[in-house]
Amino acid sequence: IVITPGEAKGEIAFENVKFGYHPEKTVINDFSAFVKAGQKVAIVGPTGAGKTTIVNLLMRFYETDSGQITIDGHPITDMRREEVHALFGMVLQDTWLFEGTIKENIKYSKEASEEQVVEASKMAGIHHFIMTTPDGYDTILDEEANVSQGQKQLITIARVMVKNAPFLILDEATSS
Repeated sequence: IVITPGEAKGEIAFENVKFGYHPEKTVINDFSAFVKAGQKVAIVGPTGAGKTTIVNLLMRFYETDSGQITIDGHPITDMRREEVHALFGMVLQDTWLFEGTIKENIKYSKEASEEQVVEASKMAGIHHFIMTTPDGYDTILDEEANVSQGQKQLITIARVMVKNAPFLILDEATSS
């Protein structure tokens, strides 16, 4: 293990990164960027500009053709993919919830106290809605649950807050 979530300082660097999904077509050419610990960064651009590709490279879903990406000065290629993934909480535009209680959906696979779940829900702005449901945090989410897409996104944001990863990626996560 190169960096554990508790040890991460929070710096990310892209250094002369080049990448193409096919060898004959480069999508990202000589991209460099440095993100300081605690800094918020927005990647904006039209469809097809490479925003999601940058996230996919950072998460090691793909490997760069050249250049390197580092976290706290350590090349991500020196880390196992699972180690990289453990450093990030990610909320995508397309949310997913499983059949179970709201509390189970927020906890997901992490051990979390009732207080941590409530605090994460308050930070995500979904606590008030949860308290208006018939069984609060024990309300079952299934096909009959009347939950909007925006409320689903807030529940997944609360899930990421419970994970408490050093890095957070929101991929159009507030579109609803």
